[in-house]
Amino acid sequence: MSHREQSFWESLRRDDRTWFRVSAIAVLFSIVVAVAILASFAGRVVDPSVAPEFVELKESLREATGDESAHEAITSQIRTLDVELRTEYFDRRAFMAVGSWLLLGSVFVAIVSAKMVANIRRQAPVIEEAVTDGDDPDAIVSVRSLSAVGGFAVGVFLFSGWLIVSDHNVLPTNVKEVAALFPEPKQVAMSSADYSTLRDGTPGQAMLGEETQKSGLPEEASGVAAPAELPTLEEKRKHWTRFRSTDGMGIAASAPIPKPWDAASGEGILWKSPVELPGTNSPIVWDEHVFLSGATLERRAVSCFDAGSGELIWQTEVPVSSPEAGDGDAVEMEVNNDTGYAAPTMATDGLRVYAMFAHGDVVAMGMDGGIVWTRSFGFPKNPYGHASSLVVEDERVLIQLDQGTEEEPLSKLIALHGATGETVWETSRDVPASWSTPLVIDYEGERQVITCANPWVIAYRASDGEEIWRCDALYQDVGPSPIAADGVLYVCNEVPGGAAIRLGGSGDVTDTHIIWQVDFGAPDTTSPLLVEDMILMLASFGTLTSYDIGEGGDPIWEQDFDDGFKSSPTLIGDRVLLIGESGLCWLVAAKREACETIFEANLGEKCVTSPAIVGGRIFVRGDKHLFCIGES
Repeated sequence: MSHREQSFWESLRRDDRTWFRVSAIAVLFSIVVAVAILASFAGRVVDPSVAPEFVELKESLREATGDESAHEAITSQIRTLDVELRTEYFDRRAFMAVGSWLLLGSVFVAIVSAKMVANIRRQAPVIEEAVTDGDDPDAIVSVRSLSAVGGFAVGVFLFSGWLIVSDHNVLPTNVKEVAALFPEPKQVAMSSADYSTLRDGTPGQAMLGEETQKSGLPEEASGVAAPAELPTLEEKRKHWTRFRSTDGMGIAASAPIPKPWDAASGEGILWKSPVELPGTNSPIVWDEHVFLSGATLERRAVSCFDAGSGELIWQTEVPVSSPEAGDGDAVEMEVNNDTGYAAPTMATDGLRVYAMFAHGDVVAMGMDGGIVWTRSFGFPKNPYGHASSLVVEDERVLIQLDQGTEEEPLSKLIALHGATGETVWETSRDVPASWSTPLVIDYEGERQVITCANPWVIAYRASDGEEIWRCDALYQDVGPSPIAADGVLYVCNEVPGGAAIRLGGSGDVTDTHIIWQVDFGAPDTTSPLLVEDMILMLASFGTLTSYDIGEGGDPIWEQDFDDGFKSSPTLIGDRVLLIGESGLCWLVAAKREACETIFEANLGEKCVTSPAIVGGRIFVRGDKHLFCIGES
């Protein structure tokens, strides 16, 4: 180092005025950043559904019933406000993260600069007056100063971390995809024999069986034994054949009450197995086998795990189709991050398993993992990506393929034959894109398919797809699925709220069959749950709300949980299982008097899926693993 450089650094080291200015600027900057963080935190979006603007627009939407032009204008305003709130939310989160690091850095600079000033200005001790016995005052001051500085820094760090962690992600989507509409693809519906245009250019069905990958088990042990004939509905109810159980109600009434678990220590975790491909679909279970689907832009697969050990029995790769636009050019697949490429939960009839992917493709597989047939319905025109789960009714596979807009609905309810993939019936629906899963019920000896979308709740005959009745009860982007009991259907959505609809009737039953409506606590993603004489609704921002199933009215009680939720509540015996997005879990006793927490548990990783419960075991898909929870 040169003499000139030495002089500069030596001068700077002794220049207390410069260090004082640096310290003062850092302190002022820290104050500004801290005030900005607090202001941002105080003004954060907690529940956009109760924002005054939203409440006013919802009321205007109700008053505009029957006026199509006014209804469309208000709906457009709601969507615009939704985008603005989501944009503000994600901007605030980004600022909170950056601001917290800026605060830590500026405090550190202020402390270091102040320490330099103190060192430079400190006078040298007089030798004659030095203390020769007892504790050294300078040493005491130095130690205490170091402790104070360290404690202050730790306090700032904890404060900043708390600001970030406490600002929960309560909105279900990424703002980049909120308003995006995908290019409308060429609509295609092929039988398995005609499936030909694959991303890698390979021919169609003739090659599909060669895509099955075994796990290395002996050949005779690699398959799942399938029954000789189609199981009865009662037999299916012993398994978990679709999203939220075979009946779609989210109830495992005969299951034993679980004990606490913790993924970090392994307590209560029978096994956990890595899941190779991402997916937001929930597990289904048949006998001793658990099925999941997963996908990325380049790959899709269905996996089968052993329910007893967690071992991967087989994983079958599903060829990726190339959606085409009207001019024949390939459409680049893009999906919302929260939905992904494998959102629909699979279904099984006991003979085959069925999966659907974001591309609009459906695949049927035998219990040994061999592909039986595929169908392609084209890339759905859906702003958040297709998420409605499959449902099996007798020998048919039901697909609620809602897409398009209110002005240009392209939606259909489709029934495919489980053995061949051929269309049994297909019904057009005058509703825009939705994300709800249909519910199949038995009413007066007839099997009916109940669907939810904006604005209609519609019942169809399961045998031929003919519409039976419809009810105007839901608005905006509909995600929660319906439930039913004792001749009453229960539906909900963040806008306009929840409703009880008496089953039966024909045509438009809006004015005659709505028993009650409520407008608080309804979720935008999770589905409701019936517990005794109450209906529970779990909002994405963490509030569980209870209503009387006969009267609706005001909430019986509300209980807040410190997490966001996309997993629907599930009844196990007489207890309710709640699984938060962070992996925190709660088992609660939901009684008329109050909601009591029995215990808390932790999966140790993010979870946005609903559990499957069979044989006293809870199967949960986390972000990276499939968990089996229960007693040894």
